[in-house]
Amino acid sequence: MVEYIHSHEELRHLVVTKHADGWSIRGLARHFSMGRNTVRRILRQNRKARDEGHDVLSEIKPVRRASKLDPFLPLIKRLLNQYPDITGVRLNEKLKDAGFQGGRTIVTDRLRRMRPRPKKEPIVRFETPPGQQGQMDWSPYTIPFTRTGKQKVLCFSYILGFSRRQYIDFTLDRKFFTLIRRHQDAFAYFGGVPKTCLYDNEKTVVLRWEAGKPVFNPAFVAFISHYQNRPIACLPRRAQTKGKVEQPFKYIESNLFNARKFEDFEHLRQISRWWLGNRSDTHIHDTTGQPPIKLFLEQEKAALLSLPLHAYDSSEVALRVCRQDGYLEHDTNLYSVPYEYVADILTLKATEKEIFIYSPELVQIACHERKPLGAGATVDDPDHRKSAKLRYGLEPIKESFIQLGNGAEAFLEGLKQRHPRNCGFQARYILRLKEHYFAEDIHLAICHAAKYYAFDGKSIERILKARATPRTLESIRNEQAGKIFETLPKIRQRSLTAYCELLSAKET
Repeated sequence: MVEYIHSHEELRHLVVTKHADGWSIRGLARHFSMGRNTVRRILRQNRKARDEGHDVLSEIKPVRRASKLDPFLPLIKRLLNQYPDITGVRLNEKLKDAGFQGGRTIVTDRLRRMRPRPKKEPIVRFETPPGQQGQMDWSPYTIPFTRTGKQKVLCFSYILGFSRRQYIDFTLDRKFFTLIRRHQDAFAYFGGVPKTCLYDNEKTVVLRWEAGKPVFNPAFVAFISHYQNRPIACLPRRAQTKGKVEQPFKYIESNLFNARKFEDFEHLRQISRWWLGNRSDTHIHDTTGQPPIKLFLEQEKAALLSLPLHAYDSSEVALRVCRQDGYLEHDTNLYSVPYEYVADILTLKATEKEIFIYSPELVQIACHERKPLGAGATVDDPDHRKSAKLRYGLEPIKESFIQLGNGAEAFLEGLKQRHPRNCGFQARYILRLKEHYFAEDIHLAICHAAKYYAFDGKSIERILKARATPRTLESIRNEQAGKIFETLPKIRQRSLTAYCELLSAKET
């Protein structure tokens, strides 16, 4: 019967097994059409492997072919010792001068093997003790909401380094106040704060690097100091340092987003809160081999820093000039204030859910529910709209107008004569200019306009544009801060000789 042999290993197997069944070497050689010495070698190798053992690597015999470069290897080594940074092109030119007839490719390939580039430093995963470290990061996603359509959202993620317990939330921006409010939510969710936290180089946390060290945003330092947490900035282009928070984004994509539909942004946030407690906390983590909630409750929770009795005030504070119609604008939305504060510079304090408005004396005059950015909503309080006469009349703002300066009262009389029906509107228009110009500049413009009997708001605005320098409301605070340094005593540097004389006097 003819036997079909498909490989050399199969042939070896048949020779060995048939010899074990009693076949002779002569019979095996005749049956397989091979020499008797070949049969003996196969049987000898099998016997040696069985009696002495074998190494599979010894069976791999690399086949090396002769190369045109072999006679020039001493020259290549000599050139590498003399010129460690020699390029493949220059090495090829040197070899050509020495009689080499080959191409440049084999030269560059041989150079690459003889002078290997230093390998990248391996990334070693490090573990931290319970409560020692947290990691924070953002990740953008575009979600096709079924009710509101496609929208770009940002996922905030904060993870504890030991237990791998994670907190996530979704936002529409990554501004500073959004960042610190999500931190507060994460700390409340964990019931404590880790001792340190890793951050990348976003400007809300790290302003820049100087001399190899990070310069942290002072506002963020003030916030994080309240919770006694120490921020640690990752080196630039070393995002893998935060691998514990980078990798869970893949789990979010494959589990939270996978096979789920969301109606709108709030529905996404609602589902994510359910997902944290029912999926993220309870799944078996690939690295620890345990559910994050188990490690958190058993070891990490007790090691976290305790929360302060009072949370950090994360409100936004801004100065606004009340519009002529009795509204303050913030994030594209309008909020009403009492009419008597029209054209006054008011202080606005915005929490995540409420808007508080204060008078120039810092007395609260209004409180509204905060509307989302871009809503274009107008929020009214009926108590602020008691009288239309009060809304457009002159009396509520007369005192504020006169306080502009000595010439304001005379200009106001001119306004009454020129605009008897809408004098209040004109006065409000002029006061509204305080949003972009100093009160002193407005007073000078009023005095200049009075000389030419130009009693209207547009004339004052044209004069200011021609003669005054615009400014923002925030510059007021900067200027007031600068005045503090003027009151401090001046420090004069002593000469070095004075210190030398002082030291020599002590030695004597």
